Amino acid sequence: MRRSLAAAVALCALPGGALAHSPIEGIGEFYGGILHPLLVLPHALALLVFSLLVGQCGLRAMRFAYPAFLLALIPGLFLAGFEVQPAIPYETVLVALAIACGLLVALQTPLPAPLLALLGAVLALLIGMDSGVSGLNRQETFAALCGCWLGAALLLIVIAGLAELAQRHWQRLALRVVGAWTAASGALVLALALRPMA
Repeated sequence: MRRSLAAAVALCALPGGALAHSPIEGIGEFYGGILHPLLVLPHALALLVFSLLVGQCGLRAMRFAYPAFLLALIPGLFLAGFEVQPAIPYETVLVALAIACGLLVALQTPLPAPLLALLGAVLALLIGMDSGVSGLNRQETFAALCGCWLGAALLLIVIAGLAELAQRHWQRLALRVVGAWTAASGALVLALALRPMA
């Protein structure tokens, strides 16, 4: 019995292959792509607070922000296939933008609709370019990136819609708290990412 238990523990301790932005095994590339924006922390933070900001700014802002974000995501995902190595990692810039959006949500500061659209386009381009997957053929990569586009679009539309519907005082206050928490979380992540290596 002890030998079986020791063998089981040893097997669990064996490392598997680790790939950056690798597909999720067992659910298919398309569905893995849908979940991708939720599973990568900088993407999730940036999408959450940007969606809250869009919802806070109202319906007119949505008319500008949705098309800008969804259209800019397409070339970003296309560029992800080239695996360009930037001077500053995309994730670091995304976290910095998430902090800025979180502070705007916490302060309940509405942005002009064109500026919000520009912010959405920049975020979408960065999220797309940082969504490359490893170890897939061309068809599987296309399915994963299409899923990523759909997942990001659904997150934006659903969260922004819920934020726009939050009209009561306590609901608005809750959105501001989430924005502040997200900005604080982003600041911690950014501090860890930028700390000097010992």
